[in-house]
Amino acid sequence: MSSGAKQVTRYGVETTVGTAATKWQVLGFTSNSLDAAPQTTESQTIKDTRIAAGTLVTGVEVQGDIETEFAYGTQDELLECVAFNKWAANVLAFGGTTRKTISVVRGFTDVDNYHLFTGCHINQWALSIPDGGIVTSKFSIMGMGRKASAVVPTGTVTAAVDAVQFTSLSLGDILIDGAVKDGMCVSQLDLTIDNSMQIQKCLGKKENNGIGAILETVMKGSGSVTISWSKNTAELYEKQFLNIPIGISYSLADSAGNEYVLALPQVLLSAPLPSGGGGDLLTTQFSFTVKDAAPTLTRVPVVAGGG
Repeated sequence: MSSGAKQVTRYGVETTVGTAATKWQVLGFTSNSLDAAPQTTESQTIKDTRIAAGTLVTGVEVQGDIETEFAYGTQDELLECVAFNKWAANVLAFGGTTRKTISVVRGFTDVDNYHLFTGCHINQWALSIPDGGIVTSKFSIMGMGRKASAVVPTGTVTAAVDAVQFTSLSLGDILIDGAVKDGMCVSQLDLTIDNSMQIQKCLGKKENNGIGAILETVMKGSGSVTISWSKNTAELYEKQFLNIPIGISYSLADSAGNEYVLALPQVLLSAPLPSGGGGDLLTTQFSFTVKDAAPTLTRVPVVAGGG
């Protein structure tokens, strides 16, 4: 028997894609579904009975989600994997070309069971800000290999970063085309960055379950924002019929003063008219998709002793 409190997740940046890392960072998480699933093919062989010949393993898929509570400075390395870029002057631009892969360890420490996943690419990142609660950050992973062991993989280990999570109260002003719009009360905000990755199978690649590479294609950004109905909201609603993009930016600040600013320079909108009864507060949910310009995440660390 195993306790959920005795789970551990560690990750390490790989020097070579698919080769296990040797330096590990403990990651705080709320759930981890990263797993390997055998792909089977049914044998069509006919023997001297009517009994089916069974199935053969013809491949293995490694994928799953690691869900976390978002906090300043705890996931900057993982976000580089999502962005295919490095932080430059505290700015991270999504949609780059610099590949960065990780190894991930899932451990069940009370039963000495560990699973090492290698060649892990982060295909998607989803950031969700509720109207009341903790901001969540989810990483969707596609990997190349898995090995099980009764002992934890070797290497140096850095403890989980102790940071205060962002909540709905951490959200600053939401800017539409660089300004706060009167009457537009936002009650929910979600963003997904999708690298649209595909697995390239190659014969002879036994060590990676027949996977030659995991390749990124078009980077897509999408999300939704729920806004109270107002005159300014109605003007925003009209933009979808003319295919006019808008810019959205917003910030998250922790209690120490550290801040992230997320900017979506151009997004296209889609939304229905609001619907509700006489006792309802009218809102509508805008879906949006990123157009042309790269989304950016800017970190603004608090300056010790600054005025």
